[in-house]
Amino acid sequence: MSTIGDHPELTVTNFGPIQQADIKLHPLSVFIGPSNTGKSYLAILIYALHRYFGNYAPSFLSAPQDSITQDTLPDLRDLQNVMNSRWTLHEAHGVKNQDEIILTEQLAATLRKKFRNISGTGLEDEIGRCFGLEAKSLRRWDVNGDSHIILRAMPVDGGKVPEHRLTLGSDKTAFETIIPEGMMLKLREDFINAMFHRLWIRPFPLQRELFGNSFESDRTAMRLLTLMAEYLALDVCKPFAQSAYYLPADRTGIMHAHKAVVSAVLGNAVMAGIRQVRNMPLLSGIIADFLEKLITIDDPSLRRRNTDWHKDILEICEEIENDILNGSVKTERSETTNYPQFSYRRSGWPETLPLNNASSMVSELAPVLLYLRHQVSPGDVLIIEEPESHLHPSIQVQFTRQLAAMVNAGIRIIITTHSEWVLEELANLVRLSSLPRSDRDKIPGGEVALHPDKVGAWLFQQGSLPSGSTVSQIDLDESGLYPTGYDDVATALHNNWARISRQLDN
Repeated sequence: MSTIGDHPELTVTNFGPIQQADIKLHPLSVFIGPSNTGKSYLAILIYALHRYFGNYAPSFLSAPQDSITQDTLPDLRDLQNVMNSRWTLHEAHGVKNQDEIILTEQLAATLRKKFRNISGTGLEDEIGRCFGLEAKSLRRWDVNGDSHIILRAMPVDGGKVPEHRLTLGSDKTAFETIIPEGMMLKLREDFINAMFHRLWIRPFPLQRELFGNSFESDRTAMRLLTLMAEYLALDVCKPFAQSAYYLPADRTGIMHAHKAVVSAVLGNAVMAGIRQVRNMPLLSGIIADFLEKLITIDDPSLRRRNTDWHKDILEICEEIENDILNGSVKTERSETTNYPQFSYRRSGWPETLPLNNASSMVSELAPVLLYLRHQVSPGDVLIIEEPESHLHPSIQVQFTRQLAAMVNAGIRIIITTHSEWVLEELANLVRLSSLPRSDRDKIPGGEVALHPDKVGAWLFQQGSLPSGSTVSQIDLDESGLYPTGYDDVATALHNNWARISRQLDN
């Protein structure tokens, strides 16, 4: 297959308030624009896509067997002989052949057909779960057409890549995974090793049937094709398969009330069947996932930590606590209920405060710290809505530098923001990367910079009602800033100040 890069592309039409969006996700992707233009809609959708493709296990066994033809069997026999030879060299002589096996066009065409027959109900269900709505209800109500979600992984070599398409219609949905014609399909050596290892625990007749002398039956051919399709699926869903974490905009309130919310949900679950339970609004998937992560945040069995590559992330946590919070955030488990208790201790104070008695700034940044310490790993996606919430402008600037440090540590970040301070500091960090390191040291905060290729800023703009919003990429302008339209607000405010001043002088 083509070598897949790290910048997946996403096309969305007629989805929620969004009329059209064509974006390429970067290590740091920034969603900017007025309220109610779809920034959160797109962020939640991306989270749902990662949730789905991170557990991508399509059922190829349900694909029709009429894809097997007599023309396919000779190619399968030849492939069998190549794999047998590779395996024998590896097992008997320790030869590790790293060459890829390029599939014939006949086999590639058969595999393409198998992928097109995958059901996409799981993706529709995941999108609905994350939004707390039926996925088809997210289709824009004021248009006659369907809603389309198309995602693909950009190649680094200019070749063709697979594409996933989800269509949300008024009465039905459709999903297909398309491997384009002419795209070269390859099997790497690790496929051969994985397949032999997988079959080693299978009954011997199946091993003999697949790798012995007999290779005539449709069932045998279908089995081998299914194994190849499952292997290729790992590449087809890349790079949306990374783990993703979502920090919602109202996380401060949730941090303060999570015990009450979880107690209410569990209480109603326990009483179900004993007494009638009042109808309660269902939580959206992003809120439910956030609550679940809080409850299990420091569970040792779920921890992915204590390795050398996590050291940079822990250093970022320390800098946030030392330079921004002026104190530390702690997690303790209740001895009676084993429920997590979150607290804050200001530097130099002998006692800790429950988190709901600390400042809103502390509560706002506490989940970021908790996720970095216990959940997020390099390569993962961390989505933060409005990171500027409850932060003084100077703290917004400091925290923006920490977001850049997270990106440099390998974490992929997506933020939605209305903050001019966040955007101006991001612009400074991008421009800073053009300076030699010796010159950066002369500038406060110059130890952190972002290469332009690592940042993508996307402006959401509302069209004339009732049309939806459109999304376009914005780059640094001649003044070295992102053209967000915030200057128009500042100019209008200044003009009104001048008018008021003139009237007062009169």
